[in-house]
Amino acid sequence: MTIKQIYIARHGYRANWLPPPHPPNPTGIDSDPPLAPHGVDQAKQLAAYITSLPTADKPQYILTSPFYRCVETAHPIAEMLDLDIAIERGCGQFFPKLTTKEVWHRDDTVGVVPDLSGETEEDIFNRCKLFWSKFIPVFESKYPEYENVLIVSHAATKIALGMSLLGFDDVFQQIDNDGTYLRAGACSIDKYVKDGDRWDLRMNGNCEFLTDGEEMNWTFHSAFEAGSDEDIKARKEEAERKEAEKKAKEKEPTPVTETAAGTDEESKGNSNIEYELSIVDNQIYQTNWARLVGTDLIFDEYGELIGKVNEHLVGDPNVKINAKAEKDKTPDSPQGKQEGFAQTAFFRKAMKAVSTKNQSKTPDVDVEMS
Repeated sequence: MTIKQIYIARHGYRANWLPPPHPPNPTGIDSDPPLAPHGVDQAKQLAAYITSLPTADKPQYILTSPFYRCVETAHPIAEMLDLDIAIERGCGQFFPKLTTKEVWHRDDTVGVVPDLSGETEEDIFNRCKLFWSKFIPVFESKYPEYENVLIVSHAATKIALGMSLLGFDDVFQQIDNDGTYLRAGACSIDKYVKDGDRWDLRMNGNCEFLTDGEEMNWTFHSAFEAGSDEDIKARKEEAERKEAEKKAKEKEPTPVTETAAGTDEESKGNSNIEYELSIVDNQIYQTNWARLVGTDLIFDEYGELIGKVNEHLVGDPNVKINAKAEKDKTPDSPQGKQEGFAQTAFFRKAMKAVSTKNQSKTPDVDVEMS
């Protein structure tokens, strides 16, 4: 048999990504922090997701970078699938010794080791390309019964492994015409499926099973090494900048440029009177008007019909308009009210209709608004 499916996951959330104090590193190596409690939870969620896959899709073999956080991420998966973990330096960075071979099975057959003096982006891509060329034939020869493999590694290595497996030329390229890059959030997972002589990407940085979704995504376009102190500092400063912008925007006054008239569509269709809304010293001097459709009947104090009104103008129902009273009359006085109403066209025409009715005894008079 041949390898048909390869899963590549990044380790979970690191302890040193949190504010200090940090717990001591179990291995005693400064560059080898364990997972944070949040990262341990992520590893368990990743394990639950992987074990929920159909039997034909579940990993049958687990390789991991020698670093403690990667082994710690792989551990719950190995427990739930009842698998051993193989330590493979070709998918990680150099690590002197994690523990004994009796506890963690170590497969040194491939023999691909990162450059101890450090790597460039080109170096890590070439290292991963070399890893695949040696790992796949050796693995298929030693374990012909296995078709699905899981590799737990780091952000940069996860991307370099994926880009070289897909046949790209470097770690900076987009993987499609939509500008997509391989994603590498904490505890995210990719899935590659063999299709003839090539590999297809079926899952890119999947985090749907994580409670908090994608966190700490990194690409080779980032200015700092993945997960480094500089990376964490830059992320924190960016988050603070966005929060400050958000608060500043919330404090900005919103200018009034439009108002909701609150009228129905038929009324709007019959309206041709529109004014801007102007507010000066909390007083409204203009508003939006709507012409309503309908007829009102006018009766005198004896209940006799004296006229009807065919047109109405209404202001914005959401706006309260305060009328300015004259100096010598208060709005609450009867005289002020009557003279105020007398200034309206409706009242003048209604009074004229009453006068006409008393003179001619005509029961129905049309009052038209100008």
